[in-house]
Amino acid sequence: MHFSQTFVAAVAALLSAGVVDAHMKIKTPTPFNPQALDNGPLDANGGDFPCKFGGNYKAGERVVPPENVFAVGETQKLSFIGSAVHGGGSCQLSLTQDPIPTKNSVWKVIHSIEGGCPSAVDGNLPENPNGDGASVFNFKIPASIAPGEYTFAWSWLNRIGNREFYMNCAPITVTGGVKRRYTPTPRSEAPKVALTKRDDLPEMFVANTGACKTTEGYDIVFPNPGSSLERAGLPSRLHPLDKPICILADGTKIMPGNGKPGNPGPGPSPSPSPSPYPTPSPSPTPSPSSSEQLPEPTPDASDVPTPPTPSPPVFVTQSPEPSATPTTSSTPGLPTPTAPPAGGDGGDGGNGGDGNGSAQSGPCTMEGQWNCIAGTQYQRCASGQWSVAMPVAAGTTCSVSDAGLEVAAIEVKRSHIARSHRRRGHF
Repeated sequence: MHFSQTFVAAVAALLSAGVVDAHMKIKTPTPFNPQALDNGPLDANGGDFPCKFGGNYKAGERVVPPENVFAVGETQKLSFIGSAVHGGGSCQLSLTQDPIPTKNSVWKVIHSIEGGCPSAVDGNLPENPNGDGASVFNFKIPASIAPGEYTFAWSWLNRIGNREFYMNCAPITVTGGVKRRYTPTPRSEAPKVALTKRDDLPEMFVANTGACKTTEGYDIVFPNPGSSLERAGLPSRLHPLDKPICILADGTKIMPGNGKPGNPGPGPSPSPSPSPYPTPSPSPTPSPSSSEQLPEPTPDASDVPTPPTPSPPVFVTQSPEPSATPTTSSTPGLPTPTAPPAGGDGGDGGNGGDGNGSAQSGPCTMEGQWNCIAGTQYQRCASGQWSVAMPVAAGTTCSVSDAGLEVAAIEVKRSHIARSHRRRGHF
């Protein structure tokens, strides 16, 4: 197997970094017990999963600092401390409703970053364990998340260096969104099921803490990134879609997604995510009661991706413009939601139309997109699904423009007013 000089040099630089300096941790959101949190990865056996809880690091009392109070739909910042970004990689941002997470906590992804996280560089940034030169990413709490107490998680699979899994957690409070004029929010966006049972939000992808070992040199393409996805690195560094991310002990191939939000990836084999709750494994797993030892699977050479030959360092950040800001506050005076008229192909419905559009239903891909139906009803794409149609207030009509949903009073023609006055004896 041949590696380019650039790739070898990048790996050598990583190996030469000190143990303490060779890692990253989050700065914002403010993590649990930030003074005690070190910048290393999780144990390879998953002993400190989740959040690095274990050993010398404890969550301590749950205290939500003021900067960790997030309004639904408002832009928040993900930032880092450190300089050893390991050539970037892929990150996910997830939530659990558990105030102090455990190995049994269920994590639901609200945003995925494939490539360039924490930074889109070939190796590391200039050495500084307290540096803040890594990329800063934006994210939002989806409109479908109910206000309340949550734990936020940042997870990272590095591109270059040892096969590692990083995870830091922060206590957060989610509040209702800020109301804006002419942006009524369908009440159907308020969740009716617990976060753990939400099928529209994928579970966090976990690797390098047990059975699933990733291939060095690639930015992971997640099996299911969810509906909120951004690419921040070079396309040439992304994991090949036709090669497994890893192969489990039973021969199951974990395949990448297809590179689009919310869709599972192609491939000849099913691609279940490895369990996100690794169990510590201080000793090898015992063999079955039979005296025969199960052979360790040996993947075909065609199944194992070959590390790419990187190009000279190029700093690229792709930060798509955030979608229309969703909120969770209800609009005074709106009637109870009604089911959308029959029909609708479940598509995106273009840009929502000018008021003569038809009702949509099922999945959608343009998060925050509005749809106005005949000027009398509206709906929105939220968390990958079209909401039910909502009637506008009496005496108003809706339309959709580049600025979003617009609601205006219906103009009454002068001739109609004059006729009305004449009928009442006014001339």
